[in-house]
Amino acid sequence: MNNELSRLPLRRLVVFEAAARHGRFVGAAQELAMSQAAVSQHVAALEAELASPLFTRGHRGVALTPTGEALRLAVEEGLRILQSGVTAARRLGKKRTLQILTDFGFAAWWLMPRIASLSEVAPDLELRLITTQSDNAAEDPGFDLAILFGGGEWPGYRAQRLFQEQVYPVCAPAYLGDRPLPTPEQISGMRLLHLRSPSAQRWFTWNDWFAAMKRPPVSRPQGLLFNNYQLLLQAVVQGQGVGLGWTPLIDAMVESGSLVRLAPAPLKSERGYFVVEPAHSPVSDHVQAFKRLLFELPARR
Repeated sequence: MNNELSRLPLRRLVVFEAAARHGRFVGAAQELAMSQAAVSQHVAALEAELASPLFTRGHRGVALTPTGEALRLAVEEGLRILQSGVTAARRLGKKRTLQILTDFGFAAWWLMPRIASLSEVAPDLELRLITTQSDNAAEDPGFDLAILFGGGEWPGYRAQRLFQEQVYPVCAPAYLGDRPLPTPEQISGMRLLHLRSPSAQRWFTWNDWFAAMKRPPVSRPQGLLFNNYQLLLQAVVQGQGVGLGWTPLIDAMVESGSLVRLAPAPLKSERGYFVVEPAHSPVSDHVQAFKRLLFELPARR
């Protein structure tokens, strides 16, 4: 294996990946601070070594051949793993830090109230919280642990579910007033607050909830539309309407009386919040300890 690795044309593979991504040799040359002729020479040498053309050349650029497309996928994955490993190794050689990646809602409503307990795992550990709303957040290699919402499949990463997706309609006590808990039909006539999803079936929507209640879907947009769950929950607390509440994000507000749960049973799926970590990076003791504490905290409630 070591002899095989020593013969890998790593520089040529880096040049090939850049050319494939840009679709033009000149774009790769600009990115890598090389001449276009040098890029062409690297690609030609790689094609000769593989005894197969990787690109078809045209006046407006280049296009991958089937062999080139297969190699591109493998090279991209290999470079991503190398980048993740180098980033992790650099971090381990510096001050002890723990970079946590998650979305705004989870950070604000679950993680921050527990940050003191989490810090107890290592008082000399510097916690760095990174928030994102990206649908492809796990592609960023610059984190030690991520807490991401999804179905549990992130290629190149290990994922363990922390919380299952469970959803209830919720509103502020002032919005409900003295009325009894509404029926699904009555809820459909209230002002509904919607959370925009970047992709189909990313999480539950009002249409999903009404379908589970055997009610017709929302026929037209109602209420307000948000692309940030923290803002949606703030609007619900302020009495602006009814929103879908994801447990455990809403649990403390329901217990304190800031929110009223409008259904006795939650709508559930196999999605949820997962603890995600790079599969090919070295794992330090403090990362492992922090991960264990994440799973212990819900049981302490």
